[in-house]
Amino acid sequence: MNDHVVLTARELSARLLGLIERKRYAQARDVLAEALAQYPDDSDLLYGSALLDYLTDRRDAARATLHSVLGSSPGHVAARSLLATLYQDSEELPAAEAMLLDLLKEYPESGHLYARYAMLMYRTMHLDKAQALAHEALRLEPDDELALIACMMGDLIEGRRSAGQERLSVMMSRHPESLSTARMLITHLVQRGKYRAAKRIAIELLKQHPDSHEILTLVVELDALSHWSMLPLWPLNRWGWGATIGLWVLTVIVINGAGRVAPHAVGPLSAGLIGYCVYSWIFPSLLKRWLKRRAGI
Repeated sequence: MNDHVVLTARELSARLLGLIERKRYAQARDVLAEALAQYPDDSDLLYGSALLDYLTDRRDAARATLHSVLGSSPGHVAARSLLATLYQDSEELPAAEAMLLDLLKEYPESGHLYARYAMLMYRTMHLDKAQALAHEALRLEPDDELALIACMMGDLIEGRRSAGQERLSVMMSRHPESLSTARMLITHLVQRGKYRAAKRIAIELLKQHPDSHEILTLVVELDALSHWSMLPLWPLNRWGWGATIGLWVLTVIVINGAGRVAPHAVGPLSAGLIGYCVYSWIFPSLLKRWLKRRAGI
């Protein structure tokens, strides 16, 4: 008598996804090999294969499998969603946006999809649109963690304190895409001179990785840039050499004009310029050194 029970493709797919969810990847590969030997063309099993490859850093294999799945089952929601994630990870943001918009057209009541779209808009620095999408996501699914993260990121950027923000870093740990978005957002905010907003997000990253010397150093750097004593240097920090050249040109024009109209003002203007230059050269390094010592770096 044969006691071997033959499982259906759906049952094998459920077992596979359960193992993946528990991060038992080696055992999942064994189940996958057995399942695909019986059902080599099953779209759900192939999706599970792509997901396993994605989570074990075999991104090219995952992408190839997803394209295969969508070639035979173009409406496969999970495969399309994972492909959008792959596009986002590889900075193919227009492709990721197109995929998410297609999914939203089909599932306009999905708060989670709105939250994913909001996170993508944060990456592209469409902050107002991101916050509007985040609030719509939370309206549709008040308990969706990614929607909560998207809303709280908006609150951090605006400097607002929201309920539940103390567990933001814990929620972010369960959503790796939010961590990569946070890093990208910090870079963009710094480029725009929004140092305080960048620092608030960096602090959340530090809560997630308290032993990270790199993130701690980043927080200290942002603490220095957002310090009140650095306000006079904001144009130089914001625009770099462009601001320095502009300052020198403006100074030459002003001093030349003062030399013709009010010669007695040339001395104080020159002294002020020299003082500002010395301040810009020396003070930031002293401030950073003091902040690093305070942080124990």
